[in-house]
Amino acid sequence: MKTFFRFLEDINYMRMVVGICILVDGYPIIFFFRETLGLAPGSTVFTAVAFAGGLLLMIPFTILRRLYRPNMTMFWIGVSFIGLCLFYMYFYNGVPGFIDYNRDLIYYVYILIFLFLLINVPNEIIRVFIPAVILFTLVSNLGLIYSLITNPTWVIGQRAVITVGDTDDGAGNPHVFARNAVMGLVACTIWLVRPQTGTLFKLFCFFSALISLAILILTQTRSAILAMLIAASLFVYYNVRPAQIKSAAKSLFSPITILIILVSIVAINLLIERYYDVYGIIYGYVLSFAERNLENIYAFLGFKVSGTNYKAVLDDSVANRTLSGAFFLNAVAYQPYMMIFGFGYKYAYLDVPLLEAATSMGLLGFFLFGAILVMSLHYSLRAMRRNPNPLNTFLAYFYIYILVSAISGGRPYDITFWFPLSLMIRFMGIDYLFAAHLHNQPVLGLNPDVSLTPRLVSNQSA
Repeated sequence: MKTFFRFLEDINYMRMVVGICILVDGYPIIFFFRETLGLAPGSTVFTAVAFAGGLLLMIPFTILRRLYRPNMTMFWIGVSFIGLCLFYMYFYNGVPGFIDYNRDLIYYVYILIFLFLLINVPNEIIRVFIPAVILFTLVSNLGLIYSLITNPTWVIGQRAVITVGDTDDGAGNPHVFARNAVMGLVACTIWLVRPQTGTLFKLFCFFSALISLAILILTQTRSAILAMLIAASLFVYYNVRPAQIKSAAKSLFSPITILIILVSIVAINLLIERYYDVYGIIYGYVLSFAERNLENIYAFLGFKVSGTNYKAVLDDSVANRTLSGAFFLNAVAYQPYMMIFGFGYKYAYLDVPLLEAATSMGLLGFFLFGAILVMSLHYSLRAMRRNPNPLNTFLAYFYIYILVSAISGGRPYDITFWFPLSLMIRFMGIDYLFAAHLHNQPVLGLNPDVSLTPRLVSNQSA
């Protein structure tokens, strides 16, 4: 009976995690239902309703009766930035004839409600967070694959997206699918290296990770691939020791290891021969991605293609960010007084959120947005080093993607930043307050679990 009640508890916690996933990573599955299944093509109302459904799923039975302390410093920085955005939108708007007041206000309301519900969500979701994320991202990846297979306008070589609206040119946003792939890869890796994970679920995680990796390659999203390379390097730095490398090198020459390597080589060759078309597609995407990025490097260096007069040029996205950097430097050099309060809300789309926070909302906007990014990075690196629990470890490595995006694409007001940052505010830097059984390693000195009044007085697990 005790096991049955625990199972019901886990189902309840997974329900909350699914709600969180819809807000943080809901676009892939929303686009699948909205566009691929044709429930509401191009409808923003459908998206808003889906997000509202995610918020409803997040509501715990103890709402308003038991609250959990977030990282209070980050909380006030985040709320202050949202408040500053609202103030600038209504009283110092940089867009003549701005008409999107209601839309932007709805975005900010969603962010604040999400943050409020996170404060109500119990810490016990840590038990089921990673499995729920793995299942959610796998379903979203399979939805994208189904959409590509059934879309007659999509051809090999295009970026993997779900076509939005009635367009037939493959228009869509590959970044949301790359984000889903990053989340899937991080979650699967955490569960794969976890000693308590069973063999069958490890195989399932490995299968899901391969699909996420394939999707990441097919989306050809530079920021996501860069983030994964940085995250992988940090994982090796914090988890692989010289003694482990030495031991692994010695084990390579054992008869069993040599046999496994030979069998693996034969198996890989057989798979490539059997599924050569799939291998060729992925290889072509990798080669195309490498060539495109090498040309950007050549363009920065001013190189020409060997034997021709053709000069390498930047692609559109890199060129736009180069112009944004030039605009920012010109503003600092020739109109430094304007940088005190900024040019106004959404004055210019720079596609570099940190720079846009400075140009639109001045020093205060730059400080608040930059501060929460720096604090999140600090707590992420600490979580990578300590590996306190699966949720904090997941957020730490996933944040690398958010950080890369925050300096390479998007706007500082986007919900795609603030939903993940809300998770950072709720869980990062306060893991010492979690109940002992939620930690990967036994922790001494924690207070016992207590029932709380609806005040932000503690973060002990319910």
